[in-house]
Amino acid sequence: MTIYLVGTSHIARESLKKVRAAIEEKKPDCVAVELDANRFHALKSRCKRKTELRLPLLQKLIFTLMQKLQDKIGRETNIFAGQEMLNAVKIAEEKGIPYYFIDQDISITVDRLMREMSFFAKIKFLFYLAVGFVGVPVPGLSAPAEIDLNKVPEEEFIEEAMDELKKQFPAIYKVLVLERNRHMAKNIKALGERYENVVAVLGAGHVKGIGRILENA
Repeated sequence: MTIYLVGTSHIARESLKKVRAAIEEKKPDCVAVELDANRFHALKSRCKRKTELRLPLLQKLIFTLMQKLQDKIGRETNIFAGQEMLNAVKIAEEKGIPYYFIDQDISITVDRLMREMSFFAKIKFLFYLAVGFVGVPVPGLSAPAEIDLNKVPEEEFIEEAMDELKKQFPAIYKVLVLERNRHMAKNIKALGERYENVVAVLGAGHVKGIGRILENA
């Protein structure tokens, strides 16, 4: 059993090349993608409103700003956030390779996140998103000016970003990183038991954690 984890940045053009190169070079028996069915259909339609979740006003403001911030950065790199995941599915289809969505359902993730975050944490995060959207650098959320957004960040930068996220927003780190890592690692392991060669396309922030879980499984 061979499992190859491909770390991407959802708004980096380099990610598109990394995904294609990995699938063509590794010739996997299946491709695992960091998506759930709802997010896949939202990306495919390019219209997130079609899967918009019903949320209270504060939570809705948070997710609206998160979406707009991603879209803003995506315009800078001229690709939409998550395009590399869609490309992974497209390449798998072209080559007749089965693909699987391994992420937790977005509705479960959102529900868990809103339950774990305190009111103060939600206000703080909303503030960080707002100042980040207008261009003010925010520790843990904004990339330094010297970072090339078209490239997948180096592991050192990813580690620093994860540490800052854990420090500033422990609930977000727990739900969006740790819990999803465990969920995706479980699904990847199950695929590894069915297929000899698996390529998993993941956001770079998940690679180290999922790799560690798989090593210890």
